Amino acid sequence: MLDILGLITALLAMLASGLLGWLLYRERRRVTEATQRIQALEGNMGALCAGALGSDRRLSRLEKQGRDLACRLEAIEHQPQGGGQPYGEAIQLVQQGAGSGRLVEELGLTPSEAELVVMLHGVKEAV
Repeated sequence: MLDILGLITALLAMLASGLLGWLLYRERRRVTEATQRIQALEGNMGALCAGALGSDRRLSRLEKQGRDLACRLEAIEHQPQGGGQPYGEAIQLVQQGAGSGRLVEELGLTPSEAELVVMLHGVKEAV
C-alpha cells in the first residue's frame, strides 16, 4: 500500500512538474511576443516623432515665408505710384474713357498692355 501511495505521489509530482513546465513555456512565449510588439511600437513611435519633427520644420519655414510675403506686400502697397508700370493711372484713364492709344502715348505701356487694361477696366456699354 505504501508503494502504491509513493507511486501515486511520484506520478502527481511528475504531472505537476510537467504542468508547471508547460505554463512556464507558455508565459515565456507570451513575454517574447509582448517584447516584439513593444519593439515594433517603439519603432513606430520613433518614425512618428521624426515625421512630426520634419512637419514642424516645414511648417516653420512656411510661416516664415508667409511673414516675408506679408512684409513685401505691405512694402509694395506703400510704394509711391510713380515707380514701375503705371497701371493704377492707366485704369483710372480707361474708366474715364481713354483708349489704348492714349495709354501707350502718355504712360509708355506696350500696345498689348494697353489693350488688356482697356478690356479689363473699360466702360461696359449697356446691352
